Amino acid sequence: MAHEAKIQAPAAGRLRACSWIRVSTKEQAENGRAGLDRQREAIERVVAGKGYQLVDSVELVDVSGTAVLHAPETIALLERIARREIDVIVASEMSRIIRPDDLSTFSFLEACKRNGVILDCGGTLHDFASPEGYLAGGIQALLGGHERMQMLRKMMASKEKRRANGKHPGSWITLPLGIGYDRKKDKYIFTPELGRIIEAFRLMDEDRIRSLAEVGRRANIHPASVRTLLSNPVYKGVRVYDKMADPTRKIEKAHGRQGYRPKIARPKERVIRVRIFEAEDQPVSDERWERVQRILESTLRNHEVFVSERVVGNLATGVAHCGFCGLRMYAKTLLKTRADGSRSRGYYICRSHHETMTNRPGNFRCAQSWNRKEVIDELFTEFVEKFLADPEFTSSVLRQARAKQGEKIVSISVGEPIQAKLDELAKRDERILAALEAGALAIGEAKQRRERIAEERATLLKSIGGSSHPGRAVEQESGPWSLLEDRGKWMASASVRERKAFIARLFSEIYLRGDSVSAFRLAPTLVASNDPVWGFAATFPVALDPPFRLPSGDPSAAELPAGHRFCRGCNQAKPESGFYDPKRSRCKECSREACRQRHRKSRGK
Repeated sequence: MAHEAKIQAPAAGRLRACSWIRVSTKEQAENGRAGLDRQREAIERVVAGKGYQLVDSVELVDVSGTAVLHAPETIALLERIARREIDVIVASEMSRIIRPDDLSTFSFLEACKRNGVILDCGGTLHDFASPEGYLAGGIQALLGGHERMQMLRKMMASKEKRRANGKHPGSWITLPLGIGYDRKKDKYIFTPELGRIIEAFRLMDEDRIRSLAEVGRRANIHPASVRTLLSNPVYKGVRVYDKMADPTRKIEKAHGRQGYRPKIARPKERVIRVRIFEAEDQPVSDERWERVQRILESTLRNHEVFVSERVVGNLATGVAHCGFCGLRMYAKTLLKTRADGSRSRGYYICRSHHETMTNRPGNFRCAQSWNRKEVIDELFTEFVEKFLADPEFTSSVLRQARAKQGEKIVSISVGEPIQAKLDELAKRDERILAALEAGALAIGEAKQRRERIAEERATLLKSIGGSSHPGRAVEQESGPWSLLEDRGKWMASASVRERKAFIARLFSEIYLRGDSVSAFRLAPTLVASNDPVWGFAATFPVALDPPFRLPSGDPSAAELPAGHRFCRGCNQAKPESGFYDPKRSRCKECSREACRQRHRKSRGK
């Protein structure tokens, strides 16, 4: 039977309390698990013992302690706290409220402090408005976050050990088709679905079927999964772990529920290859597996040639961001014939305009319009060529941005303090040598002290980019020119894929405002973020003033008078009052004419 909190009507003279119950996973909330019941019993004892009046109850299931602020239940509670309708939040312990992994999580505690709400964790009061409560409660919250980090570290280390020993540390859902795991025997096993995989290998190797869709149809495998399954070396008895969960990112589901961490490639030294089936037990022989891999490579090459001849591709996806709100730009394919007979390739749109975001709570559509693909692709091409072919343009933009960066951020001269520290280390080294010559210091101890000085000196030099002269390192006129001289590769890049790869080596982000490039951020491969001179260009967006536009041959890129906009219907500059809506690209006359044409067409005239 579901537990119902005994909510009471407010009464004068008693503290109004809200109970707080949280479990991190759905499994912890299932029947037979003591997580929820234990917390409820502890809260009921505290409420009854201290005479609180329970006016609200928050119960979070499948919500991590690091994501409580994203849950709608927490947002509703914060609104009640802001209206001063809650005096006490009662929880079994502080870790049930938050387990911070970054300082932004403490905003919940700040809201409690600002509105005079006390936290009662297992009978211990934490009043964050008092120095003692601020210290004790803050330490307990940090300890909860530290405990979570320790648990994650131990869990990940244990999983890595099991992987290296040929064991399976995860759920059955992470196993490939046809492969299972026996927890009692602690070994990999085959499942009945393995026959479908063996049949797929046979169809490609013996029957020489090259269509992956046909192989999937005959072997009863989804066509989209055929290539991935047949490329997995687990079917020749070897488990390979070449990807890992990104420890720096976490994708949360709606309402702050538990999500997942995206996969990234493992460093070479952390790739694990372990044999889980003996050679006589492996489902597919090594020879057949290698032959199928060669077939898959040839089909992929043929597909790329076929696609490159028929599909243009999207040059801007991956690096394009909205210059209004900063969100990523997406490609929208709408193949239709325009009035002049030309075919539309589609549009680039801001993520805030995407259909998956329009109905989300809190989403708002920015001022970015739908930009035609052919215009933005041409804009990208012109911008990259200008960036590569005109060193004066690139140099002036970066130097101007560097000057502005110095105006916005308080300039701290690191050269003099670091040079002073280096001079002090040199003096300490001289004193050690003098003491050694005088016999006041043993050789072994002198060696250890000089090694420590050398380590400190190396650390200081590394913090300023490795130069032995820090004052000059800040003033040096070197720049991110290593790839800018490689313009020939860009000109020789024929396909969209090659050009996208080249752009990714230059830029990590390019910001669009309408049909113009308003800012960019250099890629870490072009300039290191710790570069003392140009590292800011890889850390912060570099604004273009004025924004980069297409040459004046495009009428829409021409300089417009103040208070005017360009109409794409009549290709003329019109006053802003001549448009129905700021987001429309056609003036009132063109919009009315288009409406009349649709009306005549619908009536068959």
